[in-house]
Amino acid sequence: MSLTLLGPERPDGALPELLVKHGVTGPVGLISAGWRYDEARDEPLRAAIPNEVKNLRLYDRFRNLERDAAELMSRYTAKQDVLRRIKDRYRMRVAAGLDSAYALLREFRSPTDKWFLQAVQQLRDTDELFLSEARALHDQFETEARPSDHPLVRREREGVRADLDGCAALCIAGGHIGVLRNRCVFLDVGPVLTHRPLYAWSAGAMLLTERVLLYHDHTAYGPGTAEFLDHGMGLLRETVLLPHAKERLNLTDTIHLSVLAHRLAPRKAVCLQNGAVYEDGRYTGKAGAAFTLGLDGSQHAASA
Repeated sequence: MSLTLLGPERPDGALPELLVKHGVTGPVGLISAGWRYDEARDEPLRAAIPNEVKNLRLYDRFRNLERDAAELMSRYTAKQDVLRRIKDRYRMRVAAGLDSAYALLREFRSPTDKWFLQAVQQLRDTDELFLSEARALHDQFETEARPSDHPLVRREREGVRADLDGCAALCIAGGHIGVLRNRCVFLDVGPVLTHRPLYAWSAGAMLLTERVLLYHDHTAYGPGTAEFLDHGMGLLRETVLLPHAKERLNLTDTIHLSVLAHRLAPRKAVCLQNGAVYEDGRYTGKAGAAFTLGLDGSQHAASA
C-alpha cells in the first residue's frame, strides 16, 4: 500500500502535483463525509485535478440507513449516547490531571521530576481507560446488534466497494473528524483502504492513525481540554497527528506543549500545516510545514 498524508489542503493544495508525480491517471475515489451536508460539494477538487472523481457518499449512505433501518440505527444512537456519558467522566478526569501536570511543571520546572511524571502517567492511564471503554462499547454493539448481517447495511457497504472498483487511488478529505471517523467505521471502509494508493489530508490524515486527539487552545471559552476522540484506522502507527497546529495550539506556551508531548509519548506528536507531505516513510513538502513537539515543549522539523 502507498500511503500519502497531507496537511490542510488550503490555501494551496499539494494533492494535484502528487497525483502527477506518482503517475495516478485513472479515476480517484473520494471520501468527504467530514463535510457532512456539504459532502457532495467537491467541485474544487474536480477542478484541481484532471482525474475523474467518484464520491463515495458515506454521509448520504449513513442517512439512508437512518431512514430505512430505523430499529438498527436507534440501537446505534443509544450506543453513542452511552459513549457520550463515558466521555463526560473522561473529560472530568483529564481536566483535573492536566491542572496537576501543568502546576507541577510550572512550579518546579523539571520534566524529570517524579511527581510530574506520576501526573503524566495518570493522564495516560485516563486516556487508556477511555479508549478501552470505547472499544468495549463498540465491540458490544457489533456483537449484539450485528450490523454486518443487516441487508440494508450490506447494501450500502457493497455500494462503497462497487464505486471503488476501477479507481486508481482513494482520497480522504478533512472536515469534522468525529463524523468522518464514525461513518467510515460503520460502513466498514477499513478493509478497502489498503487496496490502492491512499491520499488523506487534515482530519482525513488523523483518521488513519491509531488514535485521534481533539485539541484547541483558542476556543471562544479559552483553552480547550485535549482529549482523545476514539481509535483511528491504525495505518500510521506510533504517531498522533495535529493538523492546523499553528492555529489551534498555543505554540508559545512550552509548559502546555511539554505536557502534551509527555502525555502522547512514546508516540510522536506531529504538527501538519498547509504544504506538509508524508510519503514513502518521510516528511516532505514545504519547509517548516511539518514539525514535531519535543518533551521540553520545543519544536523540531519532522523527519521519518
